[in-house]
Parts: sequence; structure tokens; C-alpha cells
Amino acid sequence: MLENTNFPDEEFDFITFGAVLEHLYDPSASIKKALKWLKPNGIIHVEVPSSKHLVQRLINRYYRLRGTYYVSNLSPMHSPFHLYEFDVKSFEELAKHNNFSIAKVEHHVCEIMFFPNFSKPFLRKYMELTKKGMMLIIWLQKK
Repeated sequence: MLENTNFPDEEFDFITFGAVLEHLYDPSASIKKALKWLKPNGIIHVEVPSSKHLVQRLINRYYRLRGTYYVSNLSPMHSPFHLYEFDVKSFEELAKHNNFSIAKVEHHVCEIMFFPNFSKPFLRKYMELTKKGMMLIIWLQKK
């Protein structure tokens, strides 16, 4: 849908991609397209799964130890299908070739499942300190 949508250039002050980019076949092209629609100094808000998420890495390690190649973070394991993961470097690289800067970055720790309750406060604190939470929230500002 986004790939087939058009708006006038510099039409919006704010565009959000909440849990969208990881499902698109060409997320870079979608951001470039949105940048055209954005006014100067406008903001693109992005919320995506973080490639640094500790719990996914631990679950993926468990799968490998069991002798499988399953992963918990990319599809076709689950619907809706995640085609990509992102970290801050993904957006830093994209910013080098496009007309935006990174205005703000957050790492959110979401509900921790599949672990004993006694371990959850320690895992949560570790993920907060190391920025290995589940969600990456990033604000891109058009120059």
C-alpha cells in the first residue's frame, strides 16, 4: 500500500512508521519516499524490532543448541512476517545517503516471556542498561 501511495512533496510535518518497516520489502525506499513528503525539519517516527534484543538472541541460541535453524525474530516463524531487523547503525547508514539526521533514539524493554519470574527483573535491568530491549524507537529529522 505505501509503495503505491503518493502525496505532494513537503506536505507533512510528521510521519510515523509504527511496526511497519520490518514488513516492507524495501524499507529504505519507503523512508526515501516519506522524506519527499516531509517538510524541512519534519520528523519521521520509526518503531521497529531491535536486532540487538537479548531475549531473541537467547532463544535463537537455544534453537541452535537443539540442532535446528529456527529463529524467533525473523519469519516465516510467525505472522505477520518480519523481513528485516534494524539497529541504530541501519539508520545511520541510511542517513549518510539521504537528507536526514537522527534526532532521538530509545530502546524499549517489553514484556519478558519464557523465563522464570525471579529472573525477569535482572533481565529487564540488563536490557535497559545495555540497550538490548525489544523495540527500537527512532526519530529521523529531515534537513
